[in-house]
Amino acid sequence: MRYWLAALILLTAAVAYAQSGLPSRDFGVTWTRGTPKVSFSAKDLADDRVRQELSSGLRKRLVVTVGSHLKGSNWRMTVRQFGCDVTRDLWEDGYLVRIGSRSERLKTLEQVLDRCLVVDGLFVGDPKSYDLQKGKDIYFVVKAEFNPISKKQCSELIRPTSGGDPVGPVTINIVRRRICQAERTIDFRSEYLEVPE
Repeated sequence: MRYWLAALILLTAAVAYAQSGLPSRDFGVTWTRGTPKVSFSAKDLADDRVRQELSSGLRKRLVVTVGSHLKGSNWRMTVRQFGCDVTRDLWEDGYLVRIGSRSERLKTLEQVLDRCLVVDGLFVGDPKSYDLQKGKDIYFVVKAEFNPISKKQCSELIRPTSGGDPVGPVTINIVRRRICQAERTIDFRSEYLEVPE
């Protein structure tokens, strides 16, 4: 019994730390037909190095993930993700931005960053996701990444070339964390807000 109580206290402390460890930012939230629409900026992902790489002429990727969480929990109720593939067109002196199956041409890097990292009215989830949470406090967590590596690519990078695992599982996990990180990541959260009744 004491062990379960100690584990529960540690878990509660870990959740509180995870929530408080992320900086909170200005975060616009409006509710439309029981679903939140969020607005925020993650443009600070684009530091000098990221801006330089986006202007190189090689295809680069910007990915933004938004999740909603119940206060006091790290469990993600909903998630929404989108990505921009950005290529500097050196001949046309502009940028080609691909979001899903759509492509568009933008003239400046600032227009690219506004298009890919400034979010205005993004739906996160659907009404069913929030039905049981009415009157409760939730918060949103954002992860913005520059050139993240997909899970499939990550597995291929560290898969042993011949039978058996030449290194132990602990080493594999350390290597996976190192190799499979995005080149740059920022994380932040909203303040708490109540799900409308």
